[in-house]
Amino acid sequence: MKRICILACIAIAGLTSCKKFLDTKPTDFYTSDNYYGTEAQLQQALNGVYGDLMRPELYAQVMGFNFVSTTDEVMSNRTADGDARGLRYNYDASLVHIAGIWRYAYVGINNINALLDNIDKPAMDASRRNIIKGQALFLRGFLYFILTSNYGDVPLVLHTPAINDVNMPQVKQADMYKQIEKDMKEAEILLKDYTVTQAKFNDVVTLTAVQAMLARVYLYWAGYPQNNTTKYQDVITYTDKVILSGLHALNPDYRQVFINLARDQYDVKENIWELGSLGAAAGVVNKSGNDIGNFVGIQSTVTALDSTSYNAAAWVWVTKKLFDSYEVDPGGVAAPNKASLDIRRDWNCAGYIYTGTNPRVKATRPNPWQMCAGKFRREYVPQAIRNTNGVGGTYNINWPVIRYSDVLLMRAEAENYLNGPANAYNYINQVRKRGYGLMNGNVVKSITMVKLGDGYTQAPAVSITGGGGSGATGTAIVTGGKVNGIYLSNPGALTPGSYYTSSPVVVIGTFWTPGISYAAGMQITNNGMLYTVTTAGTSTNTAPTHTTGASDAAVTGAVFTYAGEAATATATITVGNESDLTPGLNKEAFQQAIRDERMRELCFEAVRKADLIRWGSFVTDMQNFAAWATSNGAGVTSTGNPNGLQGIRNVSARHVMLPKPTYELNLNRLLTQNEGW
Repeated sequence: MKRICILACIAIAGLTSCKKFLDTKPTDFYTSDNYYGTEAQLQQALNGVYGDLMRPELYAQVMGFNFVSTTDEVMSNRTADGDARGLRYNYDASLVHIAGIWRYAYVGINNINALLDNIDKPAMDASRRNIIKGQALFLRGFLYFILTSNYGDVPLVLHTPAINDVNMPQVKQADMYKQIEKDMKEAEILLKDYTVTQAKFNDVVTLTAVQAMLARVYLYWAGYPQNNTTKYQDVITYTDKVILSGLHALNPDYRQVFINLARDQYDVKENIWELGSLGAAAGVVNKSGNDIGNFVGIQSTVTALDSTSYNAAAWVWVTKKLFDSYEVDPGGVAAPNKASLDIRRDWNCAGYIYTGTNPRVKATRPNPWQMCAGKFRREYVPQAIRNTNGVGGTYNINWPVIRYSDVLLMRAEAENYLNGPANAYNYINQVRKRGYGLMNGNVVKSITMVKLGDGYTQAPAVSITGGGGSGATGTAIVTGGKVNGIYLSNPGALTPGSYYTSSPVVVIGTFWTPGISYAAGMQITNNGMLYTVTTAGTSTNTAPTHTTGASDAAVTGAVFTYAGEAATATATITVGNESDLTPGLNKEAFQQAIRDERMRELCFEAVRKADLIRWGSFVTDMQNFAAWATSNGAGVTSTGNPNGLQGIRNVSARHVMLPKPTYELNLNRLLTQNEGW
């Protein structure tokens, strides 16, 4: 994160008796009277607000975990401690995490108000002042967006309050949206020349970050509970501003988006605004670690002698609904799950965990109900900031507040609502094309067995070569001595020059090569036949042959024994448009497709619950999902997630909004509690 955290040091002022009157103006600590006097102090104050967004009470933990981790895409696997964190809809208004969001959103707002009240104080370049002011206004609007989307009607404070300003009236959500719009639109004007090209990184607010977030504000405003559908036109207006700016584009490899976040490598095209966590400038103290990739991550423990190990609790598991939403190769082999044509599935739904302590072992986790959420992977965090070898450390993964794919999906949804699907297909198909790895060319789609072979005692190696591309990998699935299929684990490298122009060649097994040593037990292929090395030795130029089924002493000091016919397979590559959404959908069917695509693309990014709420279907959808999950094995202790299912069953109408914190209700007598609390 390319920012400096503000440090405040408060000392007690000394008193002297040689003056007739007490000088009440402090000289050895900061107040609004003796601060904000320089551009640097304005910038430091702004930096402090950015830094506080990555507090545990906000995006370092709670905003991406506590109240958004039990929906139809992901469920908590916890019992009592899950209730203590608000994971299973058993919380009440006294829960500390309920108060944390409220408290630190208002702390940020108060600091921004102080900054804005003093923005004209120093003499400085006008363009620099506009950039600081524009970011501050946007952040105030953003914090109010957090508050009103979570708590509904909340107090509106636009200036530094007096010490006795305790009882503050709450403002209707519709009016709060108007204030958010006002702040962000003013920020848009002030930041009109401040783009990611100028900033060079994206963990500060730039012009398109304002425009993208305004589109999200309008989308929420258009939905439940305000249902101001006129705002869909504003969604189109502001998504178009981002799209037509030419500053943003999808990363061709979906997986790389999140690897970059773990490595603090800025992808300013895909991630329009992210919250930075690492710290990079020389001499700048890094921010403390965050829980991104911990509770919502792939299970692992630190192993004493393994420098690649990391710690992650994995307190949530994905749902079978999410897993099944990704398209699979209909002719593929189940191992135990069929390979997906959509590369997002196996990234988001991690089919493995790390077990053991010395050595650490990568163990398969094939049951979708018990798969970890794999989007944010701590294994990609640089070892310099990873907790290894039993030594305390920090994990720093940046949080993607809004991505370009979200802008495209918002554009499709608003277009469909106003005009139907005809012109909306373009936007959703861009996201789907990237999801299938087809943005810039074709990849391997499937591998079909020609001969299953016989006599295999172990899974043979698989290589995929030629066809003008590279990077495709597969794993042989052996049952009953036969290769029953090839599980396509990677369709190919998604970089220029690596896409396939024709079907590559699939080679199953290790082929006999003269002049090398063979160990006993190895299986090799020659002339379409499979052989097992029964006696180790160094090969000669005589290849093993099969005549009678007896052993063939084709190597010096070694014996090859015929095992059976060798397996063979062929590969099929994709056609560039086959990831496109089914054409000819009506308006209702297209809207459902949008809902499904948002889950596939944006899962675990803390938008699913908010989406279900704005669609006005949160409670009904959770009730329907609970019934479906029960019928599809979620309640089975050994293979499902009964703790998460119980959380879903706890959902009621009151969970559409968070309760207002008990402490705030006791302090501010003008607040009223949300319905149901």
